[in-house]
Amino acid sequence: MLTTPDTTPAAPAPRKRRWIIAIIITLTLLVGCGTFAGCAVMLGTAASATPTSSAATWQEEVVTSGGAGRIVIIPIVGEIGLGDDAIGVFGTQLSQRQLLSQIEQAAGDPDVRAIVIEIDSPGGGVVASSQIHAELRAARDAGKRIVASMGNTAASGGYYVAMAAEQIYAHPATITGSLGVIISALNYEEALEKLGLRQTVYKSGAMKDLLSPARSSTSAEAEVIQSIVDEAYSDFVDVIAAGRGLPRDEVLRLADGRIYTGRQAQQNGLIDGFGGLDDAIDTAAELASLEAPTVVRYYRPGSFRELFTMVVARQLQPADPFGVRTWLGEPGIRLEYRMLP
Repeated sequence: MLTTPDTTPAAPAPRKRRWIIAIIITLTLLVGCGTFAGCAVMLGTAASATPTSSAATWQEEVVTSGGAGRIVIIPIVGEIGLGDDAIGVFGTQLSQRQLLSQIEQAAGDPDVRAIVIEIDSPGGGVVASSQIHAELRAARDAGKRIVASMGNTAASGGYYVAMAAEQIYAHPATITGSLGVIISALNYEEALEKLGLRQTVYKSGAMKDLLSPARSSTSAEAEVIQSIVDEAYSDFVDVIAAGRGLPRDEVLRLADGRIYTGRQAQQNGLIDGFGGLDDAIDTAAELASLEAPTVVRYYRPGSFRELFTMVVARQLQPADPFGVRTWLGEPGIRLEYRMLP
């Protein structure tokens, strides 16, 4: 008896589909990480981590073992005020939200007796710097002793947050100072004219397009902007005067925007002494009456889903190979306690 061969296509094997999905995921991770080593770190971190929510507490990494009393090191690194989306997948810098969360946790932990803020920052947003300073002051009011350790740079907003500390240490070559406020705006009016371009604006008020890059500011607009700068500057001066116990006139003399070395800062009463992180920890232990404290840092390992989402999000950002977007800056007015050239 003759039989007709079955020509119906076979369904793809489940195992084959799984391999295809695995290859797609691997390629995506490679693009995001850049190297096989980077992906290995990412996968290893994800495998050992447990999913956490934004409300979850930070975990402790023990730096020095000791008694029940704890000293927490909180790093304030890079530009102050960055959002979660601006932090790299494997970056050590904390976003503004994460930084405030760490300070809040330390303030509410009865075992934490002192906080050492490790500063290496040129400053950042006025509001962000003020929020960190206020959170540190709240921790101090709650009974925590606070000591600041300045690294390579602790300028402008980086110095502002240090005003919450009882003692400030720096290296003689630390760059600090730049005490003041700045608003900067790029103007490309002449470039538009040369290109034959003109911007047309319909606005509800004369100053609705304040600091437009397509035209020069009027004298009235300049007065408005300067009044905002002066107000924030006055607040900065008050914070320094209170934090360092200096006469306001003396702070005004020092806070003209210039930078200082650590040695010059000590001569002007802006820091307490020279030393590194270990010296700051020793002082914090002494202030908190701790003979053998346990010194910790906070960390929170992300889940695989969180890491994968961050990788994909970064890949979706438009390319900027020549840095034009960075050069032009973000739209809007940005009031900063930041050291700028």
